Amino acid sequence: MINRRAPVWAVVIAAVLTAGLLIVIALDRISVTSKVLTSPGATREIGPMLQVDPANSFNAEGQIEMVTVKSNLQPSILELVGGWLDDSIKISERHEILGDRTVEQNRTLGQEQMARSLDIAARVALERIGYDVISEAGALVIQIVPDTPAFRTVDRGDVIIQAENIEIKTSRDLGELVRNKSPGDSFSFSVLQIDGTTREETVTLSERNGNAFLGVSISTYVEMDELPFTIDFQVERVGGPSAGLSLTLALLERMLPGELLGGLTVVATGTVDPLGNIGAVGGVEQKSHAVMRNGADIFFVPAAQVDEAKAVLGDMIEVIGVETLDQALSELRSIGGDLTGIEFVGQ
Repeated sequence: MINRRAPVWAVVIAAVLTAGLLIVIALDRISVTSKVLTSPGATREIGPMLQVDPANSFNAEGQIEMVTVKSNLQPSILELVGGWLDDSIKISERHEILGDRTVEQNRTLGQEQMARSLDIAARVALERIGYDVISEAGALVIQIVPDTPAFRTVDRGDVIIQAENIEIKTSRDLGELVRNKSPGDSFSFSVLQIDGTTREETVTLSERNGNAFLGVSISTYVEMDELPFTIDFQVERVGGPSAGLSLTLALLERMLPGELLGGLTVVATGTVDPLGNIGAVGGVEQKSHAVMRNGADIFFVPAAQVDEAKAVLGDMIEVIGVETLDQALSELRSIGGDLTGIEFVGQ
């Protein structure tokens, strides 16, 4: 019997391939706990996930979609290498994404943010069609400037509800009262504390750029009333606040008889606050890749992030930046959207 041996080169190749395979398997099993990968997710039509009282619902041809990203919180070395080679994937330091939170705490936070987004979107949409479900109720203290009259008299989260015996409804109300004062004037105000109690404060206004200065950054505080009918949003494995704009538009499309979207497919991302302001979101680059892969007629993004989206989409899909819900509605009207029934704040 002739004993045929495999050629040396074949043995070497087999050994190299085997070693390479073992290395790949090993690299795929070793996690890199200091990094997070953010990659494109998908666009998802919101309509089928919305549950609105049938008596207050209409059907439309248009389609509003949310867009998501995927977060790999424990990538393997092999996945990390793939992220370096793929321009659509962002590699971040773990603390930039999670901060001091655990993975479970981060998931819970995302779910809470999504629920909050629905609460706000529902009320903002209802306000636009004539319901009174948001009440402006004071000036919310967001930041306090050190060594100013406010520094030792108010806390973040306090709400100034009265000043100089005048009711404060919005941040603008408080700002105007302070601007009408002079440096050195006495300034009295009432504060609604986080625990629901109130207290009275009196300070002497300081000077900044020649004007009276209290020393706080403020926004309008609102109270949200009960919904007049059931609105729910059933979605799994999606968290965070960035679906606010898409949820608001989807609800308006559902609750109005006309074609708000003009029959188009619209993708939107951006937070929405109770006053209809659109805020920035994370992962716009990755979301833009998802929109490019799935297609759309229009992609609404926060105004400050237009360039980020256009860098990915170019002229393939129209990218429109908006700062407020009213701007988004104006854009829809310009392309044939029916805004009948909407109380247009910007008009």
